[in-house]
Amino acid sequence: MKNRWKQLYNSEWIMTLLSFGVVLVLWEALVHLFELPQWLLPAPSAILGEMGQSSGYLYLHTMVTLEEVLIGFIFALGIGIFLGVIIAYSPLLEKTLYKLLAATLSIPKVAIAPLLVLWLGLGQTSKITMVFLMCFFPIMVGMVSGLQATPRELLELSNVLGASRTQSFLKIRFPAALPYLFNGLRVSTSMAVVGAVISEFVSADKGLGYSLLITTSQMNGPLAFSAVTILALMGIALFSFVAWLESTICPWAKTSKSSGRAQS
Repeated sequence: MKNRWKQLYNSEWIMTLLSFGVVLVLWEALVHLFELPQWLLPAPSAILGEMGQSSGYLYLHTMVTLEEVLIGFIFALGIGIFLGVIIAYSPLLEKTLYKLLAATLSIPKVAIAPLLVLWLGLGQTSKITMVFLMCFFPIMVGMVSGLQATPRELLELSNVLGASRTQSFLKIRFPAALPYLFNGLRVSTSMAVVGAVISEFVSADKGLGYSLLITTSQMNGPLAFSAVTILALMGIALFSFVAWLESTICPWAKTSKSSGRAQS
């Protein structure tokens, strides 16, 4: 019996679902206990019912936001990896371009959103660009850090074996950088959803951010919380996909993390 409980405790998914279940039950109980109005804090059952009734409306806005998130994230992934490789191999760019990009990170992205609308218009281009800006830097930093953290012994061994620069990159440096890259990707998944919502707050006529803005102004609590729930699920799904991709592409990273936790 004790071993069975230990297996349940060590199961990450089971513990996560139990935690969410406890929170939802307490939430439902507190709303009914204190008789909170729906515009202030709807119960989970009311949110779920609203999601069923407004499924068509929510689906339309979800697809708009999801498209912005995925396109911006993919662009950030491609350009972040490309610039990360170039900067890691160029001391000059590391001292110039890398420092310049790091300085621009301190600019609040909320302040940039109105400027993007001014420069790129009211369409999806400004929203996709905001998502790109939110995701790009963590990915690039992860790529640069990973390539620069490659063990020197492995690089010296590849030189002794006569490996070309391309072979050394593909066989040693890039695989060694993957765990760092995935760290940046995990950060970027949540930032992508935030970027899409911020841009839709500034100017949009569709999307979950726009829906959230309209429903809160109308004091429609269940529908507003439905939009927030879908945004949360979108972020969780992206994060879980990146985690699955990491465990598939570089399982050694997960093994090293587990052994590190066991030692600590």
